[in-house]
Amino acid sequence: MTFIDDYSRYTKVYLIKHKDETFDVFLSYKAEVETQLNKKIKRIILDRGGGYILFNEYCVREGIIYELTPPYSLESNGVVERKN
Repeated sequence: MTFIDDYSRYTKVYLIKHKDETFDVFLSYKAEVETQLNKKIKRIILDRGGGYILFNEYCVREGIIYELTPPYSLESNGVVERKN
């Protein structure tokens, strides 16, 4: 799982075995960002990978803008695709 900051292009990669681990990994990344950098995550953009079921409800509750890329359009997720 790859997290990329849009402004600085700072990249953090987490290795996971199953897609159901994505929400827990996001929570640990969010805690790390808020603790180490004193910043809040304002927006996340996700592909339609299927491991993001819990994100919608959580993002609404936390005030995070939650966006999904259009299906079958790799160019809209270009930053991550170029990193991979």
